[in-house]
Amino acid sequence: MNWNILWRKKDVLTPGEAASKRKVYIFLLCLVCSAVFWLFSKLTQESQAVFHRPVAFYNIPEDQSVVMQSDTIVSFTLQSKGLRLIREQLFLPKDSLLLDAESVPQINRDGTIYRFLSDAMLIQAFENITEGRVRILKARPDTLLMELAPSVTRTLPVILNADISFERRFGLYGNITLDPDSITLKGPKTVMDEIKYVETELWKAHNLRRTTQENLELILPARTAPREAEKPRITVSIPVEEFTEATKDLRVHMICPEQYAHMNVRIFPSRVTVHYLVALRDYQAVSEEMFRAVAYCPQAMENSDGRLEVLLENYPSFVEILYHRPRHVEYIILE
Repeated sequence: MNWNILWRKKDVLTPGEAASKRKVYIFLLCLVCSAVFWLFSKLTQESQAVFHRPVAFYNIPEDQSVVMQSDTIVSFTLQSKGLRLIREQLFLPKDSLLLDAESVPQINRDGTIYRFLSDAMLIQAFENITEGRVRILKARPDTLLMELAPSVTRTLPVILNADISFERRFGLYGNITLDPDSITLKGPKTVMDEIKYVETELWKAHNLRRTTQENLELILPARTAPREAEKPRITVSIPVEEFTEATKDLRVHMICPEQYAHMNVRIFPSRVTVHYLVALRDYQAVSEEMFRAVAYCPQAMENSDGRLEVLLENYPSFVEILYHRPRHVEYIILE
């Protein structure tokens, strides 16, 4: 059969081709009807489906924390008509299956206290959600164990985990601030003893040219939780300013220990030029008196090699020193 006749207009078909086209359409219509009837038949029959739900506990005693939970996901096998199962899959809440820890029985295994839930208890908890609309055949795992241990509360510093870069001529002005800069966590003592700080989620900020603020979530270590009044989020502030390069011409001061104070040392050259970065807003605030370049007497320096190293002892905290020239000066000792 030439399938091209399906796309050709009726007025260009021969009588035989038109009849073949009608037969194809009738066949396709019957095929679709059969498929719909088969699907409807299947959906009205009893079927089974597996539903997965995360499990969490509440009403945990204040002085205790969860050390171990054997499973965090429970699988339930449900039986009902196909249409009902599809409806439950679409509209049943996807939230965690919350279980009251105080109502869970406990057992003692080798001196360790566990709270446990049997498959019947898990099925009953899930039936409270489905409200009896479907039949729950089984739950896997068939037993859920939770170990509790005495908990401790500690305040830990927050560390920023970030990848930051600045646009050309811009840079950090001052310090990055975190608000709050610490968080109080509660958890098992064995866990809390290993935790020294809490990191933020990774934050990438590139080509910054203005002061930026961002709210970041904290990555809480496993089996820990913040105090109820605290949220595991912080606000990070990055002050940004435009910088420029500047220079100052400084006199080099000779520093001699007391035993060499009588010496008359001359250095050449007697001045150096320091290059530094400063924020535009602070450019006028920089003066030569804020810097101090020094060189130490040759007797006080080991391996002076006929030259003395020039050091910058003082400079403003709000500038970044790039370099100074020259880095060494020559000297002579006058009798």
